[in-house]
Amino acid sequence: MAGYKVELKGTDELVRALMSNKKMSQVKDIVKGSTVNIARQSQQLVPVGWGRRYPARTQAPKGYRGGTLKRSMTQTIGNGGLEGKVMYDTAYAAYQEYGTRKLPARHYLKKPFESEKEVFISKLKGLVK
Repeated sequence: MAGYKVELKGTDELVRALMSNKKMSQVKDIVKGSTVNIARQSQQLVPVGWGRRYPARTQAPKGYRGGTLKRSMTQTIGNGGLEGKVMYDTAYAAYQEYGTRKLPARHYLKKPFESEKEVFISKLKGLVK
């Protein structure tokens, strides 16, 4: 499974301010909102089914049903609301994310994560001001 993570280290003042009881509910809301945003954006980017990579005259195999990777997405909020996870649970999810020597990487999780990371950190810093 693909793994991307944001950790706040080395900024003791920011961490102390965020861990105060007044701000904790706002931090949890920011974590939840960012997790939902990453999940929504990744659902738009996840590769689905029989598509452009096959010759135009071919047909999908009999009984083929696309979208298994897209349907396997789960999102969870854990650690008391301080941790959000977006996961795709298929055997080939990592191959689609990172690619192989014959299949280019699709980065359906990395792109939303990278775009949301900056917003997430700026919202947390905004709570401290």
